[in-house]
Amino acid sequence: MKRINFFKKIYYSITGKKYKEMVEEKSGYAILYLAIFELVFTVIISVIAARNLLTASFEEVYDFAYDFLEDFIDNSLTLTFNTILVLSVLGYLYKLLTKNKVKYSKMFCLATYASTTAMILKYIVFMVNYITNMDIYYFNYVYVIIVIIYFVVNFKKTIENPQKDK
Repeated sequence: MKRINFFKKIYYSITGKKYKEMVEEKSGYAILYLAIFELVFTVIISVIAARNLLTASFEEVYDFAYDFLEDFIDNSLTLTFNTILVLSVLGYLYKLLTKNKVKYSKMFCLATYASTTAMILKYIVFMVNYITNMDIYYFNYVYVIIVIIYFVVNFKKTIENPQKDK
């Protein structure tokens, strides 16, 4: 099986194409994809948020970096991983109840790739919140709804009706 590169995975995850091929990969590739995705966006957000830190003292930079990472880990990473784990477990339980044989690793991969669009929106909202100090209430609910929609649509395409996926 041919591995799909990182940027194509982002494109396919957003557009809903080639989910079957991505879900068939090992779950380690999905974890690697998620880690690289989170790292790339963390670096981008850090560069944008650090625009005024070039003239700051070391103590100000340290305080900013500490607060930023604490907020990012508490708000962003926790939401992503919790959503992926809950969706993959619920999808797996559904397949157990319907007596279809699907590995949990496929559900985990599907949940990971289905969360890509919502993660991009989450990072945009995080940057807006951090730069403007404007808080978008209830975005976490919107995030979860977007992930659920992507998961259900692609679940039906790839796992329930795999022959229809193009």
